[in-house]
Amino acid sequence: MRTRNSFVNFLANTGSYTINLILSFVTRTIFIHVFSAAYLGINGVFTNILSVLSLSELGIGVAMNYFLYTPIASEDKKTIRQFMNLYRVMYTVVGGFVGVAGLCLVPFLDFFLKDQPDIPGITFIYILYLANTVVSYMWGYKRAIIDGHQKSYIGTFYNTIFTTTQFILQIIVLLVFENFILYLVIQIACSIATNFVVARKANKMYPYITEDRKDFPSKEVRKKVFKNVGAMSIHKLGDVVVNNTDNLIMSTAVGVTIVGMLSNYQMIQASIITALNGLFGAFTASIGNLTVEEDDESVFRVYKTLQFLCFWLYSFCSVGFMVVFTPFMEAWAAIAGKPSTELVIPMTMLLVFTANFYMGGMRRVILTFRDAMGLYWYDRYKPIFEVIINLVVSIVLVLKIGAIGVMIGTLVSTMTTCFWVEPLVTYKYGFHRKVRHYFGLFTKYTLTTIVVGGLTYYLCHFIDMGGILEVVLKVLACTVIYNGIILLLYGRTEEFKILWFETTKLLKNWYNRRFKKNADEAVEDQAEDANPDAVEKIDDTEDKTTEDKE
Repeated sequence: MRTRNSFVNFLANTGSYTINLILSFVTRTIFIHVFSAAYLGINGVFTNILSVLSLSELGIGVAMNYFLYTPIASEDKKTIRQFMNLYRVMYTVVGGFVGVAGLCLVPFLDFFLKDQPDIPGITFIYILYLANTVVSYMWGYKRAIIDGHQKSYIGTFYNTIFTTTQFILQIIVLLVFENFILYLVIQIACSIATNFVVARKANKMYPYITEDRKDFPSKEVRKKVFKNVGAMSIHKLGDVVVNNTDNLIMSTAVGVTIVGMLSNYQMIQASIITALNGLFGAFTASIGNLTVEEDDESVFRVYKTLQFLCFWLYSFCSVGFMVVFTPFMEAWAAIAGKPSTELVIPMTMLLVFTANFYMGGMRRVILTFRDAMGLYWYDRYKPIFEVIINLVVSIVLVLKIGAIGVMIGTLVSTMTTCFWVEPLVTYKYGFHRKVRHYFGLFTKYTLTTIVVGGLTYYLCHFIDMGGILEVVLKVLACTVIYNGIILLLYGRTEEFKILWFETTKLLKNWYNRRFKKNADEAVEDQAEDANPDAVEKIDDTEDKTTEDKE
């Protein structure tokens, strides 16, 4: 059941990702054509400012999800309701704090914008971004109980509907009105609608969570929750500072233009990360359930399989970035009617950009298991060093070598902290094994990425005719060459065999449920049409047999 739920969640996330990627690309293309790069710049700056303010969330979501795994596995409705009530109160406080703190920053907006862009109503635009962040805390916590029951595809379904609606309405606004304010208002309205509908669905599926809104966990349990939230808050600090201060430092030291250029790369990267996180996120609740019910050996076997899958996907995407990104941006600029210099970043910057993506991706599975096992207390001080190293290196290098220095600062902070601390904690306290296994895996997988990726890049560079045709041919060539070599190298490994077996089993089960059941029903209908008396006699015999057994 765990595997089936994970597979269904994965299919839902993949479908949602595909739809959102296509529509976001169309919307961004029209946006680039209608507005200047400065609008993309302030979008990146304001989004990062509010992401820093969202630090007040303190990792509540991850910590509360961990506490929900055990009562959900045992269907302890009272405990589930207590945790959901606590979840609601904590998110209400956080939403209020973000709103007030965000308003307090209004007088200081000029500090984050080195070159004040010629955009009317910047303060009001910022307030709209703030409103969009605050409403994300309205009812959003109720999705946790659906995800905890390994049914995240339900939330994904509603999210896809409203996100699709949002993109369509925004495209109409861009084409007809060319109004950035209305563009943002639509985004806020759809965010509210998504959270409201998912919350109502949760209430309908699990009505016991609304029976007593004043029923909270005991003081002792709340103390444990706050302890884990405190540990998770430090991790949240590291994530927020490292991932959301790059654009702020760039806009302050270099200007918003480079932030606007990078935002196009980040949009595509974010779409891919969302899809991949959706894949591994689909396993999170199942992993939490697995760690509660299964032994260490079974857990570790699942981990190795997912780590191999993580390497394959993130390495392929990283190589694809290097092969396809530049010709894609050049073709995109031509479609949007802009010079390529407004969209294309230098190759050295793309290399560091891709390295950060790869390093972040290779941490994905380790972090999923760490969070599912509730181990974030053991490496709670790691983010402090990560933040200090990131800020110091980024600020020093941005003054010396420009925007690329900020990206190098992120890479350095990851390599000197997260790279070794997170696997050490997970292996020692979760898997109860030596961490050298992880570093051996990482070295093998990374060398494979460099060698096979280098060969793929070399072969693909012969495709050089420009335009969309070049992009399409390079995507096809990169896909065939890289994945073909990976299959040759790893097709006989235990991890690949497990992936193949589980995937084919799920597909067969899905096929049997969907088509074989329909075929059996069709045969029964034909038999009934041909000889209804015989069918009725069989039914009577079955009923009599059942009565005799009773």
